[in-house]
Amino acid sequence: MHPDLEDFLEQAFADIEPTDPAIGRVVVEPDYDAEPEGKDAGHLASELLQCLREVDASVVAGSGHEGYSVETPGAYRVLRKYVRRITLHADKLEGEWVEVAPPGNWI
Repeated sequence: MHPDLEDFLEQAFADIEPTDPAIGRVVVEPDYDAEPEGKDAGHLASELLQCLREVDASVVAGSGHEGYSVETPGAYRVLRKYVRRITLHADKLEGEWVEVAPPGNWI
C-alpha cells in the first residue's frame, strides 16, 4: 500500500459537488496496489463525476444500509486504476460528499 494514496484521493475528490440530491454521500475504496501520480488527479475527479452522472440516483433510496454499488465501466481507465469500489448512500454524514474509506469501510 502506498502511504500517500488516501490523501491523494481525498485531495482529488475534495471539490466534487453532489450530482443528485438523492445521493447523500459517495464512498470510494482505494485500490491499494496503485501508486499516486500527480498528473492523474484532475482526470480522476472528472472521471468520477462522469461515472456518477450516469447512475440512476433513484436506485440509491432503496439500497438500505449497505448502499448501492456502482459498476465502473472500462472507459474510466484512471478511475479504475485508483478506485476498487464505489458505493452510493442515501444518508448524508458530516464531511466531504465523496469520502475515501479503507477496505471493509472501517470508518
